[in-house]
Amino acid sequence: MDTITRRRAPDDTRAEIIDKALEVAAELGASGFTLDAVAARTTVSKGAVLHHFPTKVALLEGMIDHLGQMHTDGILAEAARDPEPYGRNARAYLRATVTEPVTPQDVSIGRVVMAACAIEPSLARRWRTWVDRVKVDDPSDPVGADDALMLRLLADGLWVSDLFGIHEVSPEQRQALLSLLTPGHPITANDA
Repeated sequence: MDTITRRRAPDDTRAEIIDKALEVAAELGASGFTLDAVAARTTVSKGAVLHHFPTKVALLEGMIDHLGQMHTDGILAEAARDPEPYGRNARAYLRATVTEPVTPQDVSIGRVVMAACAIEPSLARRWRTWVDRVKVDDPSDPVGADDALMLRLLADGLWVSDLFGIHEVSPEQRQALLSLLTPGHPITANDA
């Protein structure tokens, strides 16, 4: 009987490894996040994991790129719904943060990424490049630039609060924040 060995596409293997890394981060947190734990969940050998991600930092880079792409895609899709071009990406950044439900898995993954960025500066720089991609259309005048920065800082503060359970923010409070910070703007969380 002839058997056919099928080589798996490298992109598919990388995607599986990143998916399993996110799973490990969600379930085990920073203390349980190891290459061994990720390899144990994949359908490939640890050698294959190490081929694609030779170090834990390389795997975290892959995770940051994956999460950054998802975050950027969500913000740009939200911005595309906004009829007012002036400051739309900053408003979309806020709306994406305020309106997305935060799950325990999101919190655990966020903590792993935040801890990694705190320990390894190159990872923080990598995340910043993703954030910078949605700032390109921000207003350049001083007032508009300050307003865009304020919305982003408020969104980031809410994200950190969600990660560490600092403030309990109900869906109603999130909606009120959005309405307060984007008064008279036609797009609110209820439109999503």
